Amino acid sequence: MLGQYRPIDSYLHRLDARAKLLPIVLVLTLALLTDSIVFYGVIMMILIAALLTSGIRPRNLMRNFRPVILLVVLTSAYHLVFSGGNSDVLVDIFGWSITTEAAWLAGFYSMRLLLFVSIAFLMTLTNSPSELAEAFSTSLRPLARLRLPVLELSMILFMAIRFIPILYEEFAAVRNAQIIRGVDFSGSALSRLRKSSFIIIPVFVAAIQRADDIAQAMQARGYRCGRARTSYLSSHFGRPESLFCVGSVLLVLVAFVVTG
Repeated sequence: MLGQYRPIDSYLHRLDARAKLLPIVLVLTLALLTDSIVFYGVIMMILIAALLTSGIRPRNLMRNFRPVILLVVLTSAYHLVFSGGNSDVLVDIFGWSITTEAAWLAGFYSMRLLLFVSIAFLMTLTNSPSELAEAFSTSLRPLARLRLPVLELSMILFMAIRFIPILYEEFAAVRNAQIIRGVDFSGSALSRLRKSSFIIIPVFVAAIQRADDIAQAMQARGYRCGRARTSYLSSHFGRPESLFCVGSVLLVLVAFVVTG
């Protein structure tokens, strides 16, 4: 689901993408400045509630969070093993001591990872790649006077988001083709890791081919860097966007002050 826009009629879908950028940037900034797990938990609950009210079912949400849980487990295991050697021992399991600092670091960085992924889910679910690129370009337009390639950066963002579902489709097609040819992806973890090369290499080659095709198509259509272009989308930042932006910023600041 990450990177795949779902055209659902919800409050967040109807909002202009620029109205969500300021609260998201504020959350990301405060998340890097604070060391409060409670702040992460409060923002996580708000983001999950926003995702559920955007038309996504809880079952689908849990299924798409499943790959992220593996990264969370690996992050937690790293900090539990290698961090917090000088703090008090929290629990001793078969001679392996888990310290209080290691447990805190494991929870802190796991919550940060979940927070960033939830933000990515929310933005890509409620806004199409074109809307996100247009909002990014419009928000950074004043920086164009400083010779910052705003249009090119927005194009890179658009193509990167669009490539996520394309690569997933390539992955599914190659995996199904390998299964038809008799490749068994079950077995031990080492066996599955070895057999994953049967998928990764063809997907990597297909991604390079698609990128080359896109480059040729852009060149054939006269795309040139630095040249002003018209926009297909017509964005409108009205009263609902202003109310949402102000309300969400105040909510985030209150949560930061109370939990910090």
